[in-house]
Amino acid sequence: MPAGIFYFSLLEQMVKADKKISEEEIEELIRKNFKMKGLILADVKVIRMNDNTLTSGSSKLVPAAITTSGSVNEKWTNGVDKEEFKILQDYIDYVIKQISKEIMSGKIDIKPYNKNGKIPCEYCGYKTICGFNTRQKGNNYNYIDKKSKDDIIQKMKGEI
Repeated sequence: MPAGIFYFSLLEQMVKADKKISEEEIEELIRKNFKMKGLILADVKVIRMNDNTLTSGSSKLVPAAITTSGSVNEKWTNGVDKEEFKILQDYIDYVIKQISKEIMSGKIDIKPYNKNGKIPCEYCGYKTICGFNTRQKGNNYNYIDKKSKDDIIQKMKGEI
């Protein structure tokens, strides 16, 4: 059973400050930027294995926190229990299979996402090759909204 799904930016970190700050403060700000994002198994043992310096409070490494009494702080932890984690894994497997079937059947539409007005085309190095243009017939964005893990879990409990 996985302990979590994490990611962090590998881009060079830039620190902005209104005043002159010490090297230690700069290092702390950079360290904060490298805190992993994602989802963790909401289990104190797992959280402590991912951040072995954490006794209580919020982790500086993973999206989790432990209360002073030694339990998972649900308000400050982006976590799920084992059953929910399994449901999310099954959902990911389902989506990958659906995408694979579409690709194998020849469906390779040019349909970049549009999430709250943000589109990948602004940064894409292949836009001249791709030729996506909303003024051309059949060229539309794939409008997506942010689905919470709770929405996905509820959906999958009903389908799988």
